[in-house]
Amino acid sequence: MSTVHDTLRMTTQRASARAWGIATGLVLGLGLLGATWWLVLRGGENVGTHLGRLAHIFPGYDISWSGGVLGFLYAFVVGYALARLLAPRAPISHAQSEAELQMHARLNARSWSLALGGLLAAGLFVVTTALLLRGGEHPGDLLKHLDTFFLGYAITWPGAFLGALWCFATGWLAGQLLARVYNRAVASAERAVARG
Repeated sequence: MSTVHDTLRMTTQRASARAWGIATGLVLGLGLLGATWWLVLRGGENVGTHLGRLAHIFPGYDISWSGGVLGFLYAFVVGYALARLLAPRAPISHAQSEAELQMHARLNARSWSLALGGLLAAGLFVVTTALLLRGGEHPGDLLKHLDTFFLGYAITWPGAFLGALWCFATGWLAGQLLARVYNRAVASAERAVARG
C-alpha cells in the first residue's frame, strides 16, 4: 500500500504547473467543444438552450461550429489559469522533498492574497462586462446590489473597473487573513506536539 502512495506522491511532485494547466485546459476545452458540436449535429428546435447560456460569460459563444471553437479557447484559458493556480509544485531537490515531509506546510500570505484578489477581480469584471455586452433593459438586476458593499459599483464600464478594484482589495485582505490564521494555527499545533 505504501509503495502505491509513494509512487503517486512522486508522480504528482514531478508534474509541473504548466502540465497541469495544459491538461486541465484541454479537458475543459475539448469537453465544451464536443458538447457544442454534438448539439450542432443533433440539431432541432431550440438546440442547446442551456449550454447557449455560456454566451453570458463567454462573449461571442453560441451553439455553432465556430462557437464550439471559440468555446474551446475560452474553456482552455479558464482551465489553464485555474490549474496553474492550484497545481502542486515540484520540489527543487530530493533533500528539500525530504525536509518538506518533516514539517507542516505554511501558506504564503502574498501568494494567497494575489490569487484570491485576482480571481475575485477577474470574476466580477468578466461578469459585469458580459452583462454590458449582452445589454437589455435591466442587465444584472441582482449584481447591481453590490453597490451596497462596493461604493461606486454599477453595471457600467467604469463600474466594472471600480468593482474589480474593490474585489481585488477584498480578496487581498481575505488572503492575508486566511494565511495568518492558518499559519498561527499550524505553529500552535507544532508547539503543542513539541511540548507533549
